[in-house]
Amino acid sequence: MKILLLIYLFTFYINDGCSQESFRTFRDISKYDNKNIDVKIFRSLNNIKSPFLSSLIEVTNESLLPVSVVFPIWLYIPARANNNHYDESSSILLAISEGLNLAATQGAKYLFKRDRPFRTLNNVRLYDTMSVAGTYSFPSGHASGSFAIATLMTLRYPDKPLLITGLYTYASIVSLGRIFWGVHYPSDVLGGMLIGAGSAALIYSLRKPIIETKNELFNQRDRTDRASGNINSSALLLSVIASDVVNNLLSNSDNKIMKKSRVSISVTEKANYLDYNFSF
Repeated sequence: MKILLLIYLFTFYINDGCSQESFRTFRDISKYDNKNIDVKIFRSLNNIKSPFLSSLIEVTNESLLPVSVVFPIWLYIPARANNNHYDESSSILLAISEGLNLAATQGAKYLFKRDRPFRTLNNVRLYDTMSVAGTYSFPSGHASGSFAIATLMTLRYPDKPLLITGLYTYASIVSLGRIFWGVHYPSDVLGGMLIGAGSAALIYSLRKPIIETKNELFNQRDRTDRASGNINSSALLLSVIASDVVNNLLSNSDNKIMKKSRVSISVTEKANYLDYNFSF
């Protein structure tokens, strides 16, 4: 409840003293280009010139979708094979939290319909806008998705510092990279972080009925949700890195179909959709 309240207050008061017109100014921030703290922070990050950051963010920039798919599967398969009930339940909770976060994020995008900074501000440094063409800015789906994963895993494995540090480092790089890339305001990223963390926290708070329902559905009533301590933090982090690298190799492939192929979950003025397309 506290997290939901924070999201509510953040949404309507972020615009630097413009609360009377908060909904309208939140969607059209360009008139406050020289005064708004959101724009100032955006400019400071977007104007950084660093070949290292460019290379790093190029790898992580479009990695969230494959990571979101691979990570729960990578957690589930060995847990199932080793009869590890706790890790198996964690993979289910993670998948559900990702689904809830996706619905909340896309719903917020459709509600606020905020234009991306490169559409409302002048002199924005852009790298690639193909994957966000026709979509909305608030909140950042990359921030919400990555922080949903990091938060749920932190709550389930508080005694795994390597896993927690690695996931939050990944989430931070992905989130800040969206500002550096020129496609999100800092408030988009902060809003995404709150929504992602809130979605994970909500599912975690409902873990008992969710796991009981899962066990009942699959006739696994004898299973308990006790921590096993067998999770392999290094292997899970490796799955994140591998997803990033493979996704980047495919997007930079010389093969025309692979290079032009995109899988995205988007909200446009017309519809919410899961879209796959390629062009020559």
